[in-house]
Amino acid sequence: MQAWEEREERFAGYRRAGLRVPGLTELRPADEGTDEFPFDGPVHVLTAYDPGPARYGAAENERRQQALLEDLPAGVQRWSAVAGAEDGSHAEASVVVRGLTDAQALDLARRHGQDAVFRWTAEAWSILPCDGGPPVHQGWRTVR
Repeated sequence: MQAWEEREERFAGYRRAGLRVPGLTELRPADEGTDEFPFDGPVHVLTAYDPGPARYGAAENERRQQALLEDLPAGVQRWSAVAGAEDGSHAEASVVVRGLTDAQALDLARRHGQDAVFRWTAEAWSILPCDGGPPVHQGWRTVR
């Protein structure tokens, strides 16, 4: 498979990815519309797990995630989270952060080898590609 085909396959998965913030909320992408937004401003979802097409074991992924957490600027709010496939076939430890600009979130993601960052606002669940490609904006719903 060509590199661009692999990228497109991964991004198709990102468009279906949901988010669980234990004790707070669970989000699923939707074609349009939004639900009650649980934060008081935009948040980004970051991970250092399995960058791009790489697939590491649990210990390496945990080491990588810890390095990402240590790279977060002081003062950003953070919540532990899990992002992944709706059917549970793939999940990655993540962190929801409030207080970063898109540029800061993308810089962190690039430094940790990631393809993209999720941005969640009251208006959209967005995928921001690290390679400068166009963002994808979707609706979202919380799971009740």
